[in-house]
Amino acid sequence: MDPKGRPRALRASDIWAFLVFLTITEGGGAVMGILSAGGFSGEWFKNLVKPSWNPPAWLFGPVWTTLYFLMAVAAFRVWRKVGFTKALPLGSFFVQLALNFAWVPIFAVCHELLFAFVEIALLDVAIIVCIVMFSQVDRLAAALMIPYLLWSLFASLLNFTLWRLNPTTVGLYCASQFGYPGYQTAVPLPIEL
Repeated sequence: MDPKGRPRALRASDIWAFLVFLTITEGGGAVMGILSAGGFSGEWFKNLVKPSWNPPAWLFGPVWTTLYFLMAVAAFRVWRKVGFTKALPLGSFFVQLALNFAWVPIFAVCHELLFAFVEIALLDVAIIVCIVMFSQVDRLAAALMIPYLLWSLFASLLNFTLWRLNPTTVGLYCASQFGYPGYQTAVPLPIEL
């Protein structure tokens, strides 16, 4: 901002900063996509009972690419206004992003439906906190995070529904605790949870 409160012109350092935010969000999302590809295309996921409103697999790539782009723009706008002089806005952004990235291995690699739901519920709260923090700096940045929140809430509902529809599915943690080596497919537990 200049002394009259107008946005300053973009500089080369701004472009580099935006590229860093874009690389962190899109690059991190791509890495998570690569790590989870086997989890979502493997037998375990195919064997899950899914609700009729489960989105088609092809939809997730374009949706996440768009959401990560919007997140990068939002974070960049906040950085451009306050930099790292105010720790909470961008700190909350990186916390929610870490939770976003953590969900993938819990769900798709470890096959822990319940733990993934608990984690994504924490993510939803972190996104709301981030939106509130962003709104105190830049209302447009906060608005750019709303589609992400809506998708995350939808994903939370889907995750919860998958857990409820597949109560005997054993994840990696449960398999190790109860001695089931074949955690990649739905395995009934001998006890009620």
